[in-house]
Amino acid sequence: MNFRRTTLLLALSTAAVGLPAQGLGGLFKKPAAPSTSSTPKIDVGSAMLAGAEMIGFITIATDQGMKAMDTMMEMFPPEKVEKIKKLNLQYKELSTKRKDGNIDAEQLKVASEAGTEMAALEGDWKSYKKEKAATVTKANSRLGLMLGADAIAALAAPKTLASLQEASQSLASNPLQASKAGQIAVQIAILGAAIQQIPSQTKSFTTVRSIAKNIAKAEKITLTADVSADQVKDKAALSSSSKELDG
Repeated sequence: MNFRRTTLLLALSTAAVGLPAQGLGGLFKKPAAPSTSSTPKIDVGSAMLAGAEMIGFITIATDQGMKAMDTMMEMFPPEKVEKIKKLNLQYKELSTKRKDGNIDAEQLKVASEAGTEMAALEGDWKSYKKEKAATVTKANSRLGLMLGADAIAALAAPKTLASLQEASQSLASNPLQASKAGQIAVQIAILGAAIQQIPSQTKSFTTVRSIAKNIAKAEKITLTADVSADQVKDKAALSSSSKELDG
């Protein structure tokens, strides 16, 4: 369902252009009208599927951002990226422990810290290694995907979280649904962390992308066009675009 572009979307999509006016995989559908009967007010199964879709979407976006950090690190002297390297290694180690292939709250925090550390090189971007500068093109593209997706998630995640919280409440009094309630609790924790991290993460990774652009300009490297709306509109599109970059 279409939604209006908001001031928040414009602010968060600084690094990407043409962000989509449609929702993420149907996650922006209006909730069903309140029921006056004893039936649940929310479809728990649908809420869980939407939660999984959103978490998967955020996972792909964040992974792309961290892959961009790998490239950016290589362009600077080791002593300038020591903290970033440790954070990237921590992120990779946590990735190997994923139970369902998706990011968790701890990884989101590590990614945000890595972005902040790399952004701190903004005033020292000229210290880059010229022999590594050619790789800036892919780093810029990865950052574009991440930032475009983060702008979508900034709007979609709170609505998805609200649905999960409602679903959790509907199961609270039913001990037979304890397992499902536990799964929802995990999704709520991850999305809550994502919502908290996205604003600062967007700011720092936008700065990192500006560093990439400065290097490209200095080396007269032509960067690929900014991501289009279709490349970040939902999990499937984002996954496809990510695979192209990984290939």
